Amino acid sequence: MPVTRAEELDIDRSDSGVAAMRLVNSQQGATTMTAGVSIFEPGAAILLHTHPCEETVIILDGTAVAYVDGERFDLNRYDTTIMPPGVPHRFVNESDKPMTIAYFYPLVDAPRYPVDGKESQA
Repeated sequence: MPVTRAEELDIDRSDSGVAAMRLVNSQQGATTMTAGVSIFEPGAAILLHTHPCEETVIILDGTAVAYVDGERFDLNRYDTTIMPPGVPHRFVNESDKPMTIAYFYPLVDAPRYPVDGKESQA
């Protein structure tokens, strides 16, 4: 069974204030799924976006705000979202402490499509 060593992975910092690790994708030999962990600094957010597949996000530490198709959800540790394909969403850390999420997709190297011109649906 292959093992992914987190300390050997590159950190994706393409979203300001967010450190993302792709733990499972094609680079690790996966053929049908993607998974990872993202740590959000206080005040950090990801852009409004969609995916062509389902996405599950679990809050591992801290608190988060999820904006899903125009609705706001306040999330706590272990709260879980199940996002249908094509639904606009984003996650925001409005707290003064770091927030960590785990994310899962049933598609290898699942793409993220920005929703043009919209940073929030608040």
